Order: sequence, then C-alpha cells, then structure tokens
Amino acid sequence: MKLDIVVLGAGPAGLGAGYRLAEQTGAKWLIFEAEGRVGGLSSSRIDAKGFTWDIGGHVIFSQNAFFNNVVERALGPDALTHTRESYIRTAGRFIPFPLQNNIHRLPPRAMRECFEGLIAIEQRGKSPQPAHFGDWIPWRLGDGISRHFMLPYNNKLWAYPIEKMGHYWINDRISVPKSSEIEKSLKIKVDNHSWGPNATFRFSRNGGTGSLFANIASRFSPHIALHHKAVRVDAKRKTVTFKNGKKVSYGSLITTAPLDHFVKKMIAAPEPDILHAASGLKHNSGFVVGIGINRFIKNSRCWIYFPDPAVPFYRVTYFSNYSPLNVPRPGAQTSFMCEISSGVTQKRNASTIVKETVVGLVKSGLMRPDDRRRIASAWMMKVPYLYPIPTLTRDASLAPIEMFLRQHNISSVGRFGGWRYEAGNMDHSFMAGHEAASALM
Repeated sequence: MKLDIVVLGAGPAGLGAGYRLAEQTGAKWLIFEAEGRVGGLSSSRIDAKGFTWDIGGHVIFSQNAFFNNVVERALGPDALTHTRESYIRTAGRFIPFPLQNNIHRLPPRAMRECFEGLIAIEQRGKSPQPAHFGDWIPWRLGDGISRHFMLPYNNKLWAYPIEKMGHYWINDRISVPKSSEIEKSLKIKVDNHSWGPNATFRFSRNGGTGSLFANIASRFSPHIALHHKAVRVDAKRKTVTFKNGKKVSYGSLITTAPLDHFVKKMIAAPEPDILHAASGLKHNSGFVVGIGINRFIKNSRCWIYFPDPAVPFYRVTYFSNYSPLNVPRPGAQTSFMCEISSGVTQKRNASTIVKETVVGLVKSGLMRPDDRRRIASAWMMKVPYLYPIPTLTRDASLAPIEMFLRQHNISSVGRFGGWRYEAGNMDHSFMAGHEAASALM
C-alpha cells in the first residue's frame, strides 16, 4: 500500500493530525494505532466491576481557542464544567493548592517558616539563577515552602534526581506570590483556589477523557487502522512494517511514538550519533491504581497532592466527583484514582502496589479503616511512559535527532514524540499534530 501521509499513533497528537488531514481532499492518508482503541495515554477504561478510569489525572482546559472549539463540538451535551478544588496533604492537614497562596492553613511553625522564606527571597534581590531544578526550588520559593512541599513532592513525582533536571520548563507553572499578598491572606485567612490555567476545567459526563478523543476520531474513523503496531521504519525507503506483517510506503511520516523507542527500536540502522542522543532522553514510569468503594463520600474535592514518602501515590483524584457516571452506582459509591511514579530514585512493585495504595488511602484519611471491606473494585494499570523528564541535557539530545528526522521528512510530535514536558498537555499534543499535518499540506 502506498500512502501520501502515514500517522503512527491515535493519541491526541495523532488525532490532531487526522483532524487537519480530514479537511484535505485528494491526499491518501491513514492513522495506524497499535491498540484496539484511540486516545493513547488519554484513553479511558471500564473495569470488570463497571468503574471508569483514566490513565492519570487528565482535565480538559486550554488557552487555545481552536482546541476549545474542537472540545465543545466533541463533548456536546455531555460537557461538564468543574471549578478546581485541589489540596496538598502536608503537616497532617489538607492545605488548598497552591500551598504558597494558602500558608495560613499550616501549623504556626510551618506557616512562619514559609512566610520568612518568601521574605528572604525578596530581600535577597536579583541573583544569578541556579544551575539545576533542585537548587532553583528554594531559590525561587524559599526554604520553608521547599521543605514542606516542593522538594519532597518533586522528588516523588519525577523519581529521578532533580539535581540533574533543568528549570527551563517551568514558565508560569508555579505561583510565586509577593510577601505583601501572603501577609494579607494571613490576616483575613481566606482560601485562594483560583490560581492557574486549570482553575476551571471541562470533563465528559460519560466515558471519561477517552470519550472526548473517541468522539473526535469518529469524524474520520475510516482513516484509522486499529491493531497495527509499527515495528520498523525504513527512513531511506520510506516504508513502515507492522507486527501483523503489513507493510506500507509513505511520502511523509508523522510519528507519536516515544522518541527514544522510535530511534532505538523502530528506525532501521540508525547512525551511532543518533542512537547515542536517544540514550540521553530520560523518562519515568508508573502505575495508575483505581479503588472504588461502596460508600458515597460527599465533598467537592478534585485532586490531592501527596509529598509524604510514606504513601506511594503523588496524586489522588476523586474521580467519582468528575462525573457521577464514573461509578456504576452513582450516589452510592466513590472512586479514587491514584497515580504512582517509579524510576531511578524509587522503585515500585506491581505485585504489591494495589495493597500499598489501599494502606496509603487509609493512612492519609481519604478512606476509613472500615472502608476496606467496602472495596468494590481494585484496578491497576502499569504505565511504561509516564512523563518525559526535562533533564539538563535534554535539548542537546534532541537537536541531532530532530535534524535527522527533518532530513527524512519525519515529524515526531506529542508528549513523548516531541519529548517536551512543558508542551505535553492534551491540547499541546493535539495542536502539535494539527500543525505537523498543516505543514505537510
């Protein structure tokens, strides 16, 4: 089979490419997806007990008007709007996120340490930025906030030495309030939940995040070939071979496969310098554990961050609060979606992670001890690629790979195709695919 354009992967990036290609008449193109469903890491699952789960804490928000329009059309009457209510579990309390805007909720000593740390930053004035992320955190947020949340949380989230990570990716992802604003909040003691671009977000009433991308894909489903796992790409001959034996040729290729895997395992006879560059790309892995219980917990919480190393998860989402249809018996059940990272600095065992998660939910106060006997579902999924890590050497590794791809008319896009954490949200990935297709057209 000869095609003008081949797209590998039907996750957000691949579907973004498909959305654009569907507007073009005359070109021969197909999206090939290894799994039996679209959505990639943004797909959803319904377990054997009828509970719906996402692969991580996805929420739908964007500052991109085009993507928002696509979302509204795809969700239609199923669209739900939520006001974010997220917390940090630290010092034995649930502190509204972000911590630095709500330190009035901390115990007196911790509150004083955080406030004094912010004042010290302002008094320091301008100074050279630190070389790595581990030093950037106290340099930018002070010793108190770093010790009580940011350092232990980031060590846990990345499962990778943060001293080997850059801080170029942060941009506006972290709130840095002035000490005068904090002093005012300490006096009036009013919670501030409103910071950040995801202060409000959309979600689907039925089918989890995956239903959004399934609806998007329905516009051009004849151009999607499921159960086609690409195993070899001959960049010189412009051919793709699949595990099922099928082979296609292409004029241009858009791939959303993890970039390190694409170079080391899929490209035919890659040059040594390209292989060496791919070995410099680092990522963590992890697990998503879903625990559903036969008890309705009435609150409006969205998710909670956990810096405490004594519990395995770094984030827990009240997934039943996102949509009542995420549980089989709405109003009678609660579901917790728990995210656990595993990597260089912390290893997690698939055989024990569900049990450890239940223990952690009880220990942190999200479940009561007697909820153990109310567990209706315990679901687990291993996620080999969780986050691309923004290491100090990432861009140096990407440069020769990207040059090689351009020379062979290959576009690599998406969370792991582009390997840029700062541009790895669902909207970023969708638009990267859309733009890659536009460039080819």
